[in-house]
Amino acid sequence: MNMHGQHEISLLPPPNLSRIEEPSVSIRDYVDLLLEGKKTILLTLLSVLTVTMIYLVFAPRTYKADALLRIDKNKALLTAPLRSEASKSPAEAENPRAQREVEILRSRSVLGKVVDGLSLTVEVSPRYFPLVGETLARWHDPHDGVAGAWWGFGRWAFGGEKIRIANFSVPDRYLGKDFTLIALEGARFQLLNPKGEQLAEGRVGDAVEIDVGEDKPVVIQVSELKAHPGTHFDLSRESQLTAIEKLKKAFSVKEASKDTDILNVELKGRDPEQLAKSVNDIATTYVNATVNWESAEAGQKLAFLEGQLPIIKERLERAEQALSAYRQQHGAVDISTEAEVLLKQASEMETLGIQLKQKYEEQSQRLEDAHPDMVATKAQISRVDRKLADLNKRIKELPRTQQNMVGLSRDVQVNTELYTSLLNSAQEQRVAAAGSIGNSRIVDFAVIPEKPYWPKPMLLLAIATVLGLTSGSAIVFLRNSLQRHDNYPALLEYRVGIPLYAAIPHSKKQKRLARLTDQGRDKPAVLASQDPHDISVESLRGLRTTLEATLASSESKVIMISSPAPSMGKSFVSSNLAALLASIRKRVLIIDADLRNGRLHEAFSVQKEKGLSDLLSGSASLAEVITSLPGVGVDFISKGRSAPNPAELLVLGGLDEILEDLKSFYNHIVIDSPPILGATDPAIIGKHADATFLVVKEGRYTAQELEVSFRRFQHVGIKPNGFIINDMKEGSSYYPYYGYAYPKAV
Repeated sequence: MNMHGQHEISLLPPPNLSRIEEPSVSIRDYVDLLLEGKKTILLTLLSVLTVTMIYLVFAPRTYKADALLRIDKNKALLTAPLRSEASKSPAEAENPRAQREVEILRSRSVLGKVVDGLSLTVEVSPRYFPLVGETLARWHDPHDGVAGAWWGFGRWAFGGEKIRIANFSVPDRYLGKDFTLIALEGARFQLLNPKGEQLAEGRVGDAVEIDVGEDKPVVIQVSELKAHPGTHFDLSRESQLTAIEKLKKAFSVKEASKDTDILNVELKGRDPEQLAKSVNDIATTYVNATVNWESAEAGQKLAFLEGQLPIIKERLERAEQALSAYRQQHGAVDISTEAEVLLKQASEMETLGIQLKQKYEEQSQRLEDAHPDMVATKAQISRVDRKLADLNKRIKELPRTQQNMVGLSRDVQVNTELYTSLLNSAQEQRVAAAGSIGNSRIVDFAVIPEKPYWPKPMLLLAIATVLGLTSGSAIVFLRNSLQRHDNYPALLEYRVGIPLYAAIPHSKKQKRLARLTDQGRDKPAVLASQDPHDISVESLRGLRTTLEATLASSESKVIMISSPAPSMGKSFVSSNLAALLASIRKRVLIIDADLRNGRLHEAFSVQKEKGLSDLLSGSASLAEVITSLPGVGVDFISKGRSAPNPAELLVLGGLDEILEDLKSFYNHIVIDSPPILGATDPAIIGKHADATFLVVKEGRYTAQELEVSFRRFQHVGIKPNGFIINDMKEGSSYYPYYGYAYPKAV
């Protein structure tokens, strides 16, 4: 035998590295990878959708009630009636008050009244059965009464329960702590403290006062209770500030559209009826507050005017008396035209100055000295004083008699105009105080919401679909990036120095055959005999043709199939290659030489009572270990009984002589050997083989593993003829060249 005949066998010359290029990644590569991982993507999608559906079923329903408020930006605050039109600030008259009103709506003065009016400091709810109780209660129709409890779970609520607390007050140290109220027979109830100790029993409608050793007793009054006896309710009392903060978190105010001064008041919660009441109370409280504030402002201005009226009336009377006395003393005095003009101008300026000073006094009661309105009014007073001083200077240039007459007439005219103006303003303020309607209107009151605001099924399902597809695709790409493989076999051929003989595509039929084998099928599970037209079998036929051409000149044709590590598919390649060689009328023997973990007998559905280990140990003859497999067309030697020292048995058992005897009868002997990196057995067997091939599984190998395996064989003088990539998935770099097959004939 030519022990080194396999050294002369080669398929291709070493590839030229300068002509090898990494294949570029195309969209088709990504699409193929996604199609390959479609099961993972669909499983991820179904998982996300399932979790979403569970959430949609069991998630608490959140409702939203809203109301619309209109803020009248053109209705200024009650204007001081004594200021002239020229003194009005355009910004004050036209600037929208929406932002200020939002803060007022969220203020404690408004929300506090709502909390007190609706007793939001008291929280009470039925104790539903864990996980599913609230969902069952939601599905229960309240018109059917109280739902019956499951056997043995009478303490839990299942739907239809109703309770109203008219009054519940506790000492400060019990604020925020949960009490338990238990429904009893005969419209009675029992109250337990946070520690579960009984405090008292009471009847619905009666107020119960309980002394707990504090400055303040526990007082409870239940106005309505509908529940089966034994049903538990959770009851607690919060401080007003805590209740306001909770309400503020669930409450939102925003302008419906920019510069529209329409405010949208929204409140979210789990009780639809309570939500509508709360929103309407907030809106009503706010509108009433604005009316009260404006009415109070009008009353404050009226009080100021009524305080000024007696003073101005007294001044007017003194001025009239002084003018009358002067005329009686000096008789009629002619006033020149110039004096009349000066009298008119001085009267107007003095009247305006007095009005501005009154306005300044009224503003000082509401505003700081540095306020822009206060500064503007003070500047106007200064200008009027300067003009009045100039007019007085010109009046002093008149004859003395005319000066006195002009001065007295001016005092009478100024006080008359001022008194008349104050009377009119006071009357206007009386009307304003009595008919204040505020600057806000309720456009739409809140109604009880019929459908929950959250969760939104369509939105969540759409998000779950996108998330599931995205997550599944990410898992596929991540798994592909973490797989141990080299995607370009041409570079692998150059690096290791051995050619690629075949790339066997993934076979779905082989996967089913493997499951049948594990289930104890009594027929050989060899793909080549079960489905000769399978795409993997077509690739193995290419390997058979290559072997026939390269081994044609050899005296013997012993083929050893090994792999770097277990689970690479060497047994699949060995059994199907043997079947294909037998299909061209060759006498073929396949030997399971994996004396440690060989399972080839399972694929052929035969017993392993006597096999190679028995033959090597001398406890059986060739005739006893060879099994004929008519369904496959080959003869088979199983591994036999487990041997404690397989390597020594292969060396000392006369394997070379056994193979010599077998080669005289068989055209091909296919040996399925153990993995080279896990045992030395392949190195021993390979010395007697004419061709050695390494099988690697796509996604389960690296170039380093293949290179180390090659060197292991070289150390004992064996040069493997090539390697075979098994179970290549769609999307792999060589798949397009090996992934074609003729359709089955119909």
